[in-house]
Amino acid sequence: MASVISDHSPRELAAELGALLRVDWRTVWDGIPADEAERREWCAEFGWQPLWLEAGLWVRTRRGGRLHLAAPGRPVTYASYTVWKVREDATSEDTGLVAVALDRYAAHLAQMATLLGPPGWEGAWDSPGFPVPPAPGRWGDAEERLAHRAPYRLAQWRYANPLAPVIVLDLHCRTGLGRGGGTINLTFHGPADPHPIGGPGWRL
Repeated sequence: MASVISDHSPRELAAELGALLRVDWRTVWDGIPADEAERREWCAEFGWQPLWLEAGLWVRTRRGGRLHLAAPGRPVTYASYTVWKVREDATSEDTGLVAVALDRYAAHLAQMATLLGPPGWEGAWDSPGFPVPPAPGRWGDAEERLAHRAPYRLAQWRYANPLAPVIVLDLHCRTGLGRGGGTINLTFHGPADPHPIGGPGWRL
């Protein structure tokens, strides 16, 4: 049986993306204040509400979404928003999850392209030139990524401004062995991220 964990429409994604594009990311990348009162004030500058600390900070955005600001150290390395997530239990038969996930991904990608223009790169896990990091990161090395077909599809927007985030929409799918599921994430990679898509962070 499949359980829907998160399901934001393309229109909701567009609203969230539009708000995130107006964020002063240079301030975000500099890091999350350690003091609780300062952290609340810092979040308020972006219209965010702090939720909890876990490998960084989780916040509620102005549009009502949940955003994870990953910060293993002082700098924030990336900010991630789960657009769509479905989980299947270990006994599920083939529910057509991949077809549904690809349909959702295509709809969200089309909506993002209306705001950002066509991505600089977009394709499937086995496409030539898939922009993987040169060193193992969150998805492992290229061989591990291919073995797991992860990410299953990916779109990337990069900009000439070195402080602009690298924006990525990715789809992960897992079926067959044990618990499966699918996830679509929107991620803003910061300059201190050691493993953004396509190369190492440029502050390291």
